[in-house]
Amino acid sequence: MDNENKNLANDQMANERTFLSWIRTGIGIMVFGFVIVKFSLFVNQIPSRFFQEPDLPKNGSTIFIGIALVLTGAITILLSYFRYKQTYKLLEQGKYLYSTMMLTVITVVIFVMSIIIIAYLIMAAYPAG
Repeated sequence: MDNENKNLANDQMANERTFLSWIRTGIGIMVFGFVIVKFSLFVNQIPSRFFQEPDLPKNGSTIFIGIALVLTGAITILLSYFRYKQTYKLLEQGKYLYSTMMLTVITVVIFVMSIIIIAYLIMAAYPAG
């Protein structure tokens, strides 16, 4: 194997490792969303007599937050696949250009979801009224 083929093979394997890392990230986001939804359903089924406060919040906001996180994880996986294929082709052609677009979009989406979760937790901790 000549040096050029060896470098290309190393680049392709690094591309694959990056893809697999994005897959794990997407799965982690999805699992977090799933846990939020299941916990919300669990809390809504517990009788209020187990709690000191009779007014346990019963809104469905957490279900929407959880579903949005699962959707974000699924989109992360899909985008990572397209990025992997694009990088593979560019490496084969010797024209690879570094891009942070996917990283930026996913960072912004996860940051916004985090702010929504923080706002929900604050509202749940200090209910109006």
